[in-house]
Amino acid sequence: MAFGYRDKILRINLTDSSIKIERPGEDFFKQYIGGTNIIGYFLNKEVGGAVDPLSPENKIIVAPSVITGSPVAGTSRFSVGAKSPLTEGFGKSEAGGFFGPELKFAGWDAIIVEGKAAEPCYICIKDDKVEIKSAKHLWGKDTGPVQEMIREEMGEKKARVLQTGPAGENLVRFAAVCNELKHWNGRGGMGAVFGSKNLRAIAVKGDDREFMKEVVKVKEYAQWFGKNWKNHDSLDGFGKVGTMGLPTILSGMGILPTHNFQMGEFEHAEKIDRITIEKEMEMKREGCFACPVRCKQVVKKESKDPDKNIDPAYGAPEYETLGSIGSNCGIPNAVTVCKGNEMTARFGMDSIGLGMTIAFAMECYEKGIITKEDTDGLELVFGNEEAFLRIIEKIAFRKGFGDILAEGSYRAAQKIGGDAPKYAMTAKKMEFAAHEGRGKWNVALGYAVSPNGGDHVVVEHDHCFMGEPNEDPKALVDGNVFSLFNYGIRKPLEPCSLDHEKVRAFVILQKLWGVMDMLDICIFLAEPSRRMILMEHLPDLVNHVTGWDLSLNELIIAAERSIVMGRLFNAKCGITSKDEGLPERVFTPMTNGAIKGVAIDKKEFEEAKELYYHMAGMDENGAPLKGKLVELRLEELMS
Repeated sequence: MAFGYRDKILRINLTDSSIKIERPGEDFFKQYIGGTNIIGYFLNKEVGGAVDPLSPENKIIVAPSVITGSPVAGTSRFSVGAKSPLTEGFGKSEAGGFFGPELKFAGWDAIIVEGKAAEPCYICIKDDKVEIKSAKHLWGKDTGPVQEMIREEMGEKKARVLQTGPAGENLVRFAAVCNELKHWNGRGGMGAVFGSKNLRAIAVKGDDREFMKEVVKVKEYAQWFGKNWKNHDSLDGFGKVGTMGLPTILSGMGILPTHNFQMGEFEHAEKIDRITIEKEMEMKREGCFACPVRCKQVVKKESKDPDKNIDPAYGAPEYETLGSIGSNCGIPNAVTVCKGNEMTARFGMDSIGLGMTIAFAMECYEKGIITKEDTDGLELVFGNEEAFLRIIEKIAFRKGFGDILAEGSYRAAQKIGGDAPKYAMTAKKMEFAAHEGRGKWNVALGYAVSPNGGDHVVVEHDHCFMGEPNEDPKALVDGNVFSLFNYGIRKPLEPCSLDHEKVRAFVILQKLWGVMDMLDICIFLAEPSRRMILMEHLPDLVNHVTGWDLSLNELIIAAERSIVMGRLFNAKCGITSKDEGLPERVFTPMTNGAIKGVAIDKKEFEEAKELYYHMAGMDENGAPLKGKLVELRLEELMS
């Protein structure tokens, strides 16, 4: 009997309605483990670089990891990948919630969806029973009603539904997919790939939870976490407020994206912070599978004005949303931001891509590049709450000017023309996340060299390693060894630097965070040095679940495969070093706040990028060298 994995990959071709089971064997799962690695393998193996991301030849890969679904907190996550409609390269996004564990309980290690259905459909999975069902009656509806209708049709109130919304149906390039209406695989346009295949949803219900080898030891670990997490400083507070408390903090540091990254300090930051949200709306907390931290905030507001009602079914904005559709669009009202979040969730869009694209359009409007004649009469100025809410719906349904913005800010800028491309804050055509790279230079480097594009979950952010006792391998944090010393990061890192030490640390941290991606484990609970679950704990957890005997070094090598496979796929798609640049704005000084006057040195950035390529085993175009592919046993993916 296999443990940790089922040795069952479900392949569904929507063109001919065929359903197949593939059994790649134990060696495959030992090499790739799960998540982004499985996505990287199948994209390189089966999706050509010339494939149109919105064509039937693209493939959706849904992949948990070998530890997904264990009772240990943080192991609820899973990944969704495809060739990205936004970057036209490697695309993947992770989410928590309940879908990943349920897929494991149904007996599946991954799902590959290919082809295109002749009519709208959804996939229904009950353990071994897999059906393709009509979704014609679901097409065009918001995500909330669709989830309830699918559960009713399945006769399963707790079926887990992974779905896109109207935005995905309309091929909005930053459309996303969600489960439980609140947990989002947001980046890269995975919802648009669903829509391009006439696939509205994948619903799953599973009843087999017996997949762990050493069940007692895994449960002991889960119990240890449950008893001790409240004593861990970073988790107790996080559980109470999630990430909603960050706008005021980051604004004070001068690194809160404001008015399309023109500024780093937002004068109304406190008006979109957690304290104000709690005053103006009802709040409660929810969480992911098997997690006692319950960091997911939920808001509710009832009003005589239906436009100001906030439906709690769609959760609440987390920091990325507050920064993207809040401060970056200049919105000074918590209710409006929460309403924007609800609309984003109902229509099925990535709140980061949406907010950054609207902010781009607002700057273009204020600079006179576009006018009311272009925007259907909307005054798209920063802080205009009515225009902000109206443009969200226009984008989701590709109405009027929304049709242009639905392409994402990079393509919208090309269509608008003039100086518009200067104001698209993207990397590899993907919008930056809500983190100001001029105050976090390794985040900026991550935007450039991440296989995904403008991804902020690439390495630990700079400020987390200022002044830490990295030189002391015996330093204790909540009883755990502060472990970065063991990986070669032996002194504090300066946020505004890309010197050799910083690039060395970046290469190390990218691999360590790659372990988190590969295992689909929550970075707020597990992380190389600062969280409760440390890197040193992970081999035991993996081995207790699987019965294997993998070392930490083997996990890090496996994680490096994910980075290299992502870059390999991008090279096949024609993405080179020239595409790994940054907008000119990051090389110009900040205009306000605590780091006013600071800018990334362009020469230093280019030198750091070149050094990164050398250290990571890439050629001058950023593609993996043959030797690196052979070293990582990836020869079969070279062609």
